[in-house]
Amino acid sequence: MIDVKNVASEFSKYIEFDSNKKGIKVGVAMSGGVDSSTVAYLLKQQGYDIFGVTMKTFKDEDSDAKKVCDDLGIEHYVLDVRDEFKEKVMDYFVNEYMNGRTPNPCMVCNRHIKFGKMLDFILSKGASFMATGHYTKLKNGLLSVGDDSNKDQVYFLSQIQKDRLSKILFPVGDLEKPKLRELAEQIGVRVYSKKDSQEICFVDDGKLKEFLIENTKGKAEKPGNIVDKNGKILGKHKGFSFYTIGQRKGLGISSEEPLYVLAFDKDNNNIIVGENEDLFKDELTATRLNLFSVPSLESLDNLECFAKTRSRDVLHKCVLKKNGDKFQVKFIDNKVRAITPGQGIVFYNNDGNVIAGGFIEA
Repeated sequence: MIDVKNVASEFSKYIEFDSNKKGIKVGVAMSGGVDSSTVAYLLKQQGYDIFGVTMKTFKDEDSDAKKVCDDLGIEHYVLDVRDEFKEKVMDYFVNEYMNGRTPNPCMVCNRHIKFGKMLDFILSKGASFMATGHYTKLKNGLLSVGDDSNKDQVYFLSQIQKDRLSKILFPVGDLEKPKLRELAEQIGVRVYSKKDSQEICFVDDGKLKEFLIENTKGKAEKPGNIVDKNGKILGKHKGFSFYTIGQRKGLGISSEEPLYVLAFDKDNNNIIVGENEDLFKDELTATRLNLFSVPSLESLDNLECFAKTRSRDVLHKCVLKKNGDKFQVKFIDNKVRAITPGQGIVFYNNDGNVIAGGFIEA
């Protein structure tokens, strides 16, 4: 049972039993980490009828999720999504790198796997909602930035289909991670001190090159030239799949000024490098936009808003210009550094609500 005797008053709203919630069935997406485990504890304490679900993606699932469910006396399911995960996430990941782009696998996984197949499974079990440990809020049915400024997780959630949001709960959106750990310790969550998971769950830290070589049967290893903006050869690269825009270290070239990866010339298998100031651009092309607060792509034409080109980016004021099914994004007040094709771009309003999310094409 959950022991809440010593929970500080600042957390009282999270553990207060609400009879109106009794019997409402919720499936909790559980990774075995502190965030989702704490969500399960809180929802159980608040009166929800909950069960846990853990995805089996590319390796055996984390046993901690099962242990947490046992602690709570709730049912735990394992959903085998290995085939879908490989096709939708891992194959996409490899293909993007092979085409000179830097992928964002979390955005793709959230759309197709976690809030696709997993949500469908949870609803099939009779649940009214799926809950997760994302530091995110829903305001008037729209994705909105949570209170933890170090974790803008709506960036990664911006490819979720809008009509699915009504079936999702984000219970810890107004907590910061250190506070959640404090709460987790006080209410007895066994994994309260567990380290956060690595950035790319299916690639060991520091082993991207090895992963790409293995999953392309060596095709990623295609040496070519490193050239400056004028085409002068400065050195050799080991395969442009191993590099990303803005990279400085590991280029193996010498210069009076620091040089950074600016772009990939896939046709000639060249990496183009230049100085830091060359990384700053005042526009980009966005594609595959997923809409939230607007009814159509046409509604985005000439819209002024704010954009992020990476999750830990600051907000950049911009204006969107429609060009077919793509958009030219013009930054108004400043240029943006290291715009990276393949990464996500997310558009926000003044209140931190997500207008739309897409991908950087160029």
